[in-house]
Amino acid sequence: MSIDKEKPYLELSKIKEIASEILDVVFVKNYVIKKEYKPDVDIFKFSQNNKEYFLIVVALPGIKKDSIEISLDQDLLTISAKRELFFPTEMINIEGDILEFINNNSISIENYYGNIFRKIRLPKPVKAKEEKATYFKGMLFIKLEVLQD
Repeated sequence: MSIDKEKPYLELSKIKEIASEILDVVFVKNYVIKKEYKPDVDIFKFSQNNKEYFLIVVALPGIKKDSIEISLDQDLLTISAKRELFFPTEMINIEGDILEFINNNSISIENYYGNIFRKIRLPKPVKAKEEKATYFKGMLFIKLEVLQD
């Protein structure tokens, strides 16, 4: 496998995915063992009105908007949330403990439920508060203004 010199992170992310799958097979035999999930993040840099910005895109499908927390400290962005398992009541009405239902009835569980946490070190310090944050179609978008040198 050769690494594309123009996009080394793309190749490294493929290696990370393969290693993660192997570790999951070896160490994670039950969804309860995984204690934390790191969502995928994309970072874009752009200019607008003579200012530089970062646009951070975080994949958070199945999350309730009010469970998302964002904190910012200079160049460190922290995102946390919680994904809870639920079933539409028109399909199945579970009485009692949902974990008991899962343990007794699951055949395969590939999705993660529980705490989601991600720290992102940005290339440059940003203003102390996000310019704008919105959650749309399972994606969190955060616009941050870069501090001028």
